[in-house]
Amino acid sequence: MKVICVDDEQPILDNFRMKVKDLPEIESLQLFSDGNEALKWAEINQVDTAFLDMEMTNMTGIELAKRLKAIDKNIRIVFVTAFEQYALDAFGVDAIGYVLKPYTREEIHKEIQKAALVRSRPPKRVVIQTIPNFVVSVDGKALHLDRAKPEELLALLVDRADAGITAGEAIACLWPGRPADESTQSLYRVTFHRLMEALKEAGIGHIIESEGRKRYIVKDQVDCDLYHILDGNTKEIKTYDGEYMREYSWAESRNAQLNSIKSAFET
Repeated sequence: MKVICVDDEQPILDNFRMKVKDLPEIESLQLFSDGNEALKWAEINQVDTAFLDMEMTNMTGIELAKRLKAIDKNIRIVFVTAFEQYALDAFGVDAIGYVLKPYTREEIHKEIQKAALVRSRPPKRVVIQTIPNFVVSVDGKALHLDRAKPEELLALLVDRADAGITAGEAIACLWPGRPADESTQSLYRVTFHRLMEALKEAGIGHIIESEGRKRYIVKDQVDCDLYHILDGNTKEIKTYDGEYMREYSWAESRNAQLNSIKSAFET
């Protein structure tokens, strides 16, 4: 586990280093007396767990936690504070816990073990790549659909995410220029059925749900680079190179949005 500790008092950092010395769970440890330096480190290095002082001169621990989570939402946050009344604040940024100063080696070790347990939870089975093209994998193996239109429909559902999509909206994207008459409606139903059969065969039929006239992808059942970017994950934003689902013309509107997000990030 890669750990950082941030506190604006050097003696406390030195004490933390001594407390965690030889703990088997810690692979590497970096100490920072400045929150901005910790952020610069996290932008280019993996951080698994961050111990953050709640009260620092230039940046509060809460603010630093929010900015670390923006870089990587999987960073586990543990707050270190001398004031118990701050404990409730620790859970406003999805922290896994807190320790009170002066803390013992055992208390720190307990939080390290808790962080390791969180880390050991299995990743999502379905991983979806949209940049630069559309690729789906299940348990580390690529998912291959026999036909192009069911795969494109899945890509469209991923793109629309929470908004979902109606049959008419799907037809306009999958068969542009074709009237949404009964024949095309029937073609859409067959396409959706084939998609669902393929997903069920792969054991992941649960990632698609229907509500009323709309179909949705269940976002919390997949790990998708697009959703990470929309959530503000700076590492994912940096990987975006101007191309998104380049095989589909209907993806241009989302591509324009991603370009705007990248431009705003770089200014």
